[in-house]
Amino acid sequence: MTTALTTTLMQSPAVRGDLSARIASSAVAALTSEVQLRGKPGLVGPDGARGHADMDCALMRLSADTLYPTFQTLADHGARTPVGQELRDILGRVGRRGEEEMMAATSGVNTHRGAIWNLGLMATATAGLRASGSAVTVGTVTRRAGEIASLQDSAVDLGQRPGAHARRRYRVGGAVSEAAGGFPHVRAVAEAIHTAGDEGFTRDDARLIGLLTSMSTLDDTCILHRGGREALGMVHDASYRILEDTFRTGILDRRSLVELDVRMTGRRLSPGGSADLLACALFLTTKDN
Repeated sequence: MTTALTTTLMQSPAVRGDLSARIASSAVAALTSEVQLRGKPGLVGPDGARGHADMDCALMRLSADTLYPTFQTLADHGARTPVGQELRDILGRVGRRGEEEMMAATSGVNTHRGAIWNLGLMATATAGLRASGSAVTVGTVTRRAGEIASLQDSAVDLGQRPGAHARRRYRVGGAVSEAAGGFPHVRAVAEAIHTAGDEGFTRDDARLIGLLTSMSTLDDTCILHRGGREALGMVHDASYRILEDTFRTGILDRRSLVELDVRMTGRRLSPGGSADLLACALFLTTKDN
């Protein structure tokens, strides 16, 4: 049980600052690990930009580094502000400022807007749990993040935010519902990575398996926006088949993965939502935050 002395010490500015810095570093590291992963269908990586004519790996790394102050500020507020409307509104204000800084650094390219929301919630929730001396696990962080996300931002109509058009047109929940529901896909990705590691897959193969786990079921508004329902169904089916063959044989089906990559890149389909959730899972399974 957390003592009153421990709680008081954790709320001191010096301790909060160290905690917030560690969490922000872990968040940036998670984004960097995601972008540096090779072999991701439709996504920017060190092996190509795929269908992203305005992005490359260097720009994505710059964007991630630019977001360090945003994640640090969110963690600082998460450590000292209870879950409630005040914290939700702070998340909105800090996140919007972070978007502006990111867009300035990338000359207007939307590299990580979704990650600011998803990973920002993770950083905020983790800091709150750490500061109170509570257990920090995939389950506790995603639940707390979901509690924050389920509150409406007082200053913004989420119906007018990016992705809202695809959510309305295709009647899907998107990133808003994923977060408010306690990030079920992040939990599934984290579990898939853990299971793959236990079964002897390499670290990178396990992470690709985690990505495919999300791609096989997530109603990704990035894909819907570019390709509609048919494209999303194709990505779901192909990802599921690759996973099925992979776990049946014990070897990641690289040939099918490349074939899916070619199909998605040719149609400029990007599973950006799944990429953000993979970064969240990597953040949660890192022991340094």
